[in-house]
Amino acid sequence: MKILITGIGGFAGSHLADYVVSHQQHHIYGIMHDVEKIDNLSHLKNKINLFQCDISEFQPVFKTIKETNPDIIFHLAGQAFVPSSFEFAAETFRTNVIGTINIFEAVKACEINPRIVVVTSGEVYGETFGLPALHTEQSIPQPVNPYAASKTSVDYIAQTYKKFEGLNIVIARPFNHTGPRQKPNFVCSSLAKQIIEIEKQKSQPMLRVGNIKARRDFTDVRDIVRGYWMLSQIENKSNFIFNLCSGRIFSIEEIIHSYQEITGKQFTLNVEPKRLRGYDIQLLAGNASAINHSVGWKPEIPFTQTLHDILEYWRTKGN
Repeated sequence: MKILITGIGGFAGSHLADYVVSHQQHHIYGIMHDVEKIDNLSHLKNKINLFQCDISEFQPVFKTIKETNPDIIFHLAGQAFVPSSFEFAAETFRTNVIGTINIFEAVKACEINPRIVVVTSGEVYGETFGLPALHTEQSIPQPVNPYAASKTSVDYIAQTYKKFEGLNIVIARPFNHTGPRQKPNFVCSSLAKQIIEIEKQKSQPMLRVGNIKARRDFTDVRDIVRGYWMLSQIENKSNFIFNLCSGRIFSIEEIIHSYQEITGKQFTLNVEPKRLRGYDIQLLAGNASAINHSVGWKPEIPFTQTLHDILEYWRTKGN
């Protein structure tokens, strides 16, 4: 079986490549914007085939899909950082929305019918207004930032291409996920990197933080990509939209406390005004019962293990 992963060099894409290589015997192809940036894939360089491709341009996408003729496409490529979506809103939509349309149109032009797992986001739902009322797949999207709006557009476009163009699409809506290799502008990775810098005596025992009261539903990225694979294998049923989340809700303050328990160190906090964002969602959490009932997926990695592994990643990175 031939597998094509867009955004294979990124955080989730590289973990998905790890999972497929470790658990399945397949030919794996990957799309990257810059094939020179393979830090996350260096251990797999002899097991995957990479294509340099700007997904916002149709012809390179068409050429890659025609050459690889994939049985499964995992579409993970995109701009994923919420603050950047405000600064570069047009580019965010160009990459996320036009890039997705190019994937679909290239599949149509090649006259093939691969299973396409389209990754959108739990961010499409917006604020979770109280517990235990968690977002389900029937919740009405209420995006509150350009990134979420772009992913809502991707979600609706994917539904359109499935219903009216006949593409074999499954939509995954992952909530917050973290783990090793995540960029340090995301909170769990940011905190871990700062802690390791303190550990190496490169800085004072003080963490630079923003809103520590915000709460999120966190899942380990390795559980998330396992869910993507499972979604690629389900039968083509009417139910084709699935939340991926853990139901485990943590405030940033609680994550800091967990890091303190893991490391045995105490940190003072410096709340930086630039990290306080007026558009921050205070609570975002989801219900994953649909995917659990359909394929039996549920998170397996304890969150403390995830945090430990992020610390270890930053401890060894660059050594």
